Amino acid sequence: MEAPSKEKVLITGITGFTGVHLEKSLLEKGYLVYGTSLSPSTSINHFKCDILEEKMLFDVIKDITPDYIVHLAAISFVAEADKKSIYNVNIFGTLNVLSALERLKHRPKKIIIASSAAVYGDIEGELHEEMCPKPVNHYGNSKLVMENMVKHYFDSFNIIIVRPFNYTGIGQESHFLIPKIITHFQEQRAFIELGNLNTFREYNDVNYVTEIYLKLLKSSFKSGAVNVCSGKTYSISEILAIMQKLSNHSIEVRINSAFVRKHEIKELKGSMAYLTKILEHKPELRPIKDTLREIYQG
Repeated sequence: MEAPSKEKVLITGITGFTGVHLEKSLLEKGYLVYGTSLSPSTSINHFKCDILEEKMLFDVIKDITPDYIVHLAAISFVAEADKKSIYNVNIFGTLNVLSALERLKHRPKKIIIASSAAVYGDIEGELHEEMCPKPVNHYGNSKLVMENMVKHYFDSFNIIIVRPFNYTGIGQESHFLIPKIITHFQEQRAFIELGNLNTFREYNDVNYVTEIYLKLLKSSFKSGAVNVCSGKTYSISEILAIMQKLSNHSIEVRINSAFVRKHEIKELKGSMAYLTKILEHKPELRPIKDTLREIYQG
């Protein structure tokens, strides 16, 4: 992608896991990057802002008048205990962004709104965008409701809804699976408690995801949802084996029944067909061993 002439990008949730990596990539490409965050930041381009506070959000967007928006701010942990917050933030926070733009009569060149592959629920095999979503938890359901509400704005704004599959990288919180496993190896723990070791899921690199977001910003695609995936899956057993080699440390695995889901789907992966058609090429994914090594070495 050619460096833009100081185009402005607003990232909601800029200090979160994905936001940090996306900001770095955008800055490297010459964009002016601004963001909102719930927590204070040392960056003058970061604004402390609760997306549920409509006036606060309105004022930030008015001040920046961004050329592009990437809406990442959300509650993204499936096991979050506060169910009301999941729905409030993921649905009404998103609507507040679009309502502010509507009130300002400001139309960015493109808006990317992060949904999740969790909207599909437990459907076996390769998942594609034409499937009927069947979320099985509050997180997935909140994202599906959000998607349905966002479609109301398709005629007003150039919106892309992205459905990322599992991804990981430096800075991901330790309660997510891959950081949890790696932390146990870093600390040379004697054992780790996990669930089913033989389910296959995507574990893509966060930089793979952010690069796709950047390409989608400049694409002609709009008014639809697209998987952000690789179609490449690994079992937890395979992840553990890679980490054992990288760390020269063995860990006893103890199966905790609390982590084992009934009727667990053996393999979940995304179809890349639609994404490849939109981008006009297949994105390159780095080997998972390299991603795991990077996180392990910090």
